Amino acid sequence: MDPDAFNHGPTSTVLGHIYEGLVRRDRNQRIEPALASAWTQPAPTVWRFSLREGVRFHDGSPLVAEDVAFSIKRAMTPESDMKVFAASIADVKVVDAKTVDVITEFPNAALLQSLPELKILSKAWAEKNGAQKPADMRQKSENFATRNANGTGPFKLSVREPDVRTVLVANADWWDKPTTNITEATMVKISSAATRVAALLSGELDFAYPIPLQDIPRIEAAAAYKVLQGPEIRTLFLSMDQASPELKYSNVKGRNPFADRRVRLALYQAIDIETIRKRVMRESVVATGILVPGGVNSVDAAMVARPFPYDVAAAKRLLAEAGYPSGFEVTLDCTNDRYVNDEQVCTALAGMLARIGVKVSVNAIPGARFFTKVGAGDSSLNFFGYTPVNLDAYNTLNVLMTTRDGKAGQWNVGRYSSPEVDRLVGKVLTEMNPEARTRLVTQAMTIHRNDVGHIPLYQQGLAWGMRKKVDAALQSDNRVNLRFITVR
Repeated sequence: MDPDAFNHGPTSTVLGHIYEGLVRRDRNQRIEPALASAWTQPAPTVWRFSLREGVRFHDGSPLVAEDVAFSIKRAMTPESDMKVFAASIADVKVVDAKTVDVITEFPNAALLQSLPELKILSKAWAEKNGAQKPADMRQKSENFATRNANGTGPFKLSVREPDVRTVLVANADWWDKPTTNITEATMVKISSAATRVAALLSGELDFAYPIPLQDIPRIEAAAAYKVLQGPEIRTLFLSMDQASPELKYSNVKGRNPFADRRVRLALYQAIDIETIRKRVMRESVVATGILVPGGVNSVDAAMVARPFPYDVAAAKRLLAEAGYPSGFEVTLDCTNDRYVNDEQVCTALAGMLARIGVKVSVNAIPGARFFTKVGAGDSSLNFFGYTPVNLDAYNTLNVLMTTRDGKAGQWNVGRYSSPEVDRLVGKVLTEMNPEARTRLVTQAMTIHRNDVGHIPLYQQGLAWGMRKKVDAALQSDNRVNLRFITVR
């Protein structure tokens, strides 16, 4: 429940109902005022926000500028998993009780795109309960904010039973006019896709996601149900441990196969992405050659094409050249309840890699365990997905491709590192010219793809299932927003 502890889609989905930022996104993903009613730029590096009158936290205390300054600075701490969204912020200063200045290190035209992710807490509540800093989820740390919440949003936390259910109730004192008629919402975790679909069709649930592709026709054939489908701004990829002297989960001793580009490229060329796209994902995904989805700010659409062809013979030659003519064994960590057909994709990948002698043991586990395990670096090879929720390329470049140093690269779990990529990503953050910025992004991604820093697979599609009496606005970031749902 800590809004700064975990940059993770389902977590942010729930917390987005409880906590709010200075600005938010409307149902079409456009920025609009939220806790700030207006803003100006007195200087190129100063954004002055006027706080909305009459806003109160769920405990009844009023929102003041001190809360905003405290919260944004909290998101900037080393323990925070949300610091990528505050990357350009140098300081936050209180002007008066209802005015706050956000000061950036350099002019940043994209600042507003990131501010919805920086949620505002009550400073007094956090200090009273010992939650001045977020707990580091990779270390399985907790504080009061881990299981309790006190935001300003349209819903309050009523019940929190981790991995079982989370109950939200409408905030009758919310500052805005509700656009939903939902008064209570219960989120339950059903890891098994088949059980999830059965629960929907039995009437136990009003809404379920993600829907397995093979079950879409069955749901649509049911008179009382429907499925919403569309593209998602999420890329799925493989991450390989390139930094350890020896892989923890492999039979190779004394060296690390993934430290060798030839091995990484061999895995890349052994993967038949078209078969996965057609047979496992039923043509619901788009193959990609980069980690950032097409359509995201500063991404050249030409980069999306995959740079290395599917070629089993070439993959075998590369492995032999690298000193692994008979292949090797390795464990692939994978979720079984997070992405569409995740375990099936991992099983298919294992079969493909077996053709070049790489014997893959699939370790399919629930997302809660997976992200703690992989986030702590306890993985040799993993199947991962990432969404740049602020719709900007810098987000992905900073989080996945930049050297992991405590300030950046927080989900660069394979510890890919390139000083030149780091330099270019730093320039992306400060470049104001859109064309020049796109060129910098392209240069960074070109180096990364030539290094085979990760193995991009595809851009995922969305499938939400629901009763026909439920009207919902499909969101490309796969965040279910109750503000945009009504029940007839």
